[in-house]
Amino acid sequence: MFKILTLIVSLFFLSTCSSGAKRLDLSADMVSDSGGLTSQELQISAEKLADEIGKFFKENPRDEGIFVAHFPTKNDTSEQIQTELFDNAFVSKLIKNKIFTVRTKTREQSLNEIQFSLSGMTSNRLSVGKLKSPNFFVRCEINENLFTADGEKIVEQSINIELVEVETTIAVWSEKVSYRKKAVRGNKGVSW
Repeated sequence: MFKILTLIVSLFFLSTCSSGAKRLDLSADMVSDSGGLTSQELQISAEKLADEIGKFFKENPRDEGIFVAHFPTKNDTSEQIQTELFDNAFVSKLIKNKIFTVRTKTREQSLNEIQFSLSGMTSNRLSVGKLKSPNFFVRCEINENLFTADGEKIVEQSINIELVEVETTIAVWSEKVSYRKKAVRGNKGVSW
């Protein structure tokens, strides 16, 4: 009887004293204490902006096809924002919209692999003539504006994106998505 009672009390203390992480609902909207962008906001913004680019290209088709080089998003804020989350969601949505991205950073690796295949040491021969060059660059930047309204600290972070035609260097499309939040009092994430 004493062993059973000890076991029950031990299990009770283990279950009430555990301080492990709790699983949260991913579909619930959350706001960070510092007012920084959450992964959900980054993904929603990426999909919205990729859809807008898709609309632009449906209204302005190209005979030669559409090949976009997306440069890594620049984080110009005081927060540590996982820009890779935005970039991955953005490129994924572009592909779903039948807009293909050219990986210019891996071009040298591709050329080395093609050269190796042409050496005759592999069973398949790759062709240099199939490489694609982008006809558009996509540049994205996240910046912030910190201000006070009615005594409250406000953080406004904007995701700015522009589409630049490679041959002319003209920005042919631009858009932004902004999030404005109150920073939590006493928070160390906001640097002012």
